[in-house]
Amino acid sequence: MLNPTGGTVRNDSGGSGYWQASRGVKVHEGADFTLPEGPGQLVISPIGGVIERIAYPYSDTKEYSGVLIVGSDIWVKIFYIKPFVAFIGQRVSMGEPIGIAQDISKRYPGILPHIHLEVVKINPLILM
Repeated sequence: MLNPTGGTVRNDSGGSGYWQASRGVKVHEGADFTLPEGPGQLVISPIGGVIERIAYPYSDTKEYSGVLIVGSDIWVKIFYIKPFVAFIGQRVSMGEPIGIAQDISKRYPGILPHIHLEVVKINPLILM
């Protein structure tokens, strides 16, 4: 997998962007990568696969969006990007630009702009 932004893992007043970081009674189910170029920077696909559909991180708004990418051995969701709609349903290569980073700090002041990367499914055989 590739880092989709080239940034570091977020750590700010909103907490840690590391996987399994505390979120009150829950834990963070992905990893948050900062945006070295700020909101509006290109986000690349961390894996090769098909951009299956647009996905939304919140049920109460479609202000922020993302994608589900289905690879042969791993599936990922990336949130807080405005995807290139022409790629929906299309195969993309690892490292190919897939959208533009949104500014999540508008919803959560004090949190650094970032994207959220979450592994949804993985073939356990690739880890052996």
